[in-house]
Amino acid sequence: MDWIKGCLGTISSCTVLRAKLFAIWRGLILALDCGYRDVVCETDSLDAFLAAQPQANPCQAADADLIEKIHEVLARNWNAQVVLIQRIANITADFLAKHAVERNIEHMELLQPLNRLE
Repeated sequence: MDWIKGCLGTISSCTVLRAKLFAIWRGLILALDCGYRDVVCETDSLDAFLAAQPQANPCQAADADLIEKIHEVLARNWNAQVVLIQRIANITADFLAKHAVERNIEHMELLQPLNRLE
C-alpha cells in the first residue's frame, strides 16, 4: 500500500474517546476533500467504532456533536465505512499521535510519511 496523504495534530484537553472520534471525523473529511469515494477508515477503539456506526444513537452521548458529524460525513454520496482493527495494526496512527503531542503540533497535513527518526 502506498502513502497518499495524512494528517496529525493535537486538540485541547479531552477524553481519549473524543480524540479517537475527532481522528475518525478528520480522516474522513481529508479523504472526501481529496476526492476519494471508496474509503475504509480504521480504528482500534471499540467505543469509537460503535459510535461511528449509522445505527448508533448519539443523543445520549457526551460526544454527540462529533458523532453526528461523523454520521453526516458517512451518509454523503460515497462508499465510506469505519472498521475495527487490532491495536497492533494501528502503529502508524499511534506514532503520528505521539509525534504531534511531543512537538505540540496543532494541525499538519502530510504529503509523505514522517521519518520515524525525526
